[in-house]
Amino acid sequence: FKEGKSIWVCALQVSAMKALLEASTSEQKQRLNILFTIHSSVAAVFGMGAFILPHAFSFFLGEEWHGSWRWNPDEGQVKITHVIIRLYGALIVGQSMIVWAVKQTDDGHVRRAIVRAYFVVFSLTFLALLRAHMTDATWHGMNWVNILLFGCLAAFYGWFCMVQPPPVFEGLGKVTN
Repeated sequence: FKEGKSIWVCALQVSAMKALLEASTSEQKQRLNILFTIHSSVAAVFGMGAFILPHAFSFFLGEEWHGSWRWNPDEGQVKITHVIIRLYGALIVGQSMIVWAVKQTDDGHVRRAIVRAYFVVFSLTFLALLRAHMTDATWHGMNWVNILLFGCLAAFYGWFCMVQPPPVFEGLGKVTN
């Protein structure tokens, strides 16, 4: 029974991959726009969250819960951590604006360059987080959420970067198929 079940699972996976590969150019363009929309929206929310409430994100960097998250912590190292989180939050908000603007353009060269850049950024971020998690005692189990998030983003952008033909990167205003 297990062998039969695994054959069905493999058949479903092959079928799903075939459907992704055989999707029309306009369907693939729509999927890329959906990726841009989700990426931009989530980046805006989390970027603003990191900027406004850095103490809520400092948990991922090893800060401990001491009965409350202090707005202005007294410890110097915690203040530095919060400044870095705020700076990173500001970059993420800017990133969301760039992705939203790229979603609006029909220029295939710009869209493809952004996809390639984010594939590299998210792949390197995934590797950095994975290395930090495996080698540092201050990282929490919740960091697997971040590791999986950046791994998935790298995979999504990697799919478009490595598998999709150039016409997919032209915006929906240039639908050919």
